Formats: sequence, C-alpha cells, structure tokens
Amino acid sequence: MNQTEIDDSGMGPQDPTDPAAFQHPDPTLCPECEGSGVLGSGETCPVCEGTGKAIGRTGGG
Repeated sequence: MNQTEIDDSGMGPQDPTDPAAFQHPDPTLCPECEGSGVLGSGETCPVCEGTGKAIGRTGGG
C-alpha cells in the first residue's frame, strides 16, 4: 500500500454472526421503534410517525 492510499479493509460490512455487530444500532432507523414504525403495543410510533426512519430528534430536558 502506498502512503497516499486509504486502508479501507476494515470498513466493509460486519460479519452478521459476530455478536458485537448488533451492539451498534443502525443510525438510519428510528431509535424508538427500531425501524418497524409501530410500538410493541401496536400503536404508530410517535417519534417517527410510522416511517421507521430516524428523523434527527434528540431527547433532552
């Protein structure tokens, strides 16, 4: 590898059988419903309004 090349060998998809791969949730999914769009009770997710996508809201007080 040359000095000007970028080492991207570790940047590929993680091994799905690796338990550590599940410790980092997908940032594109809603953190409340985890991308399903509905809560466990069957209600539409109030955070993403049923889209399942992260909308950039953050909690706070």
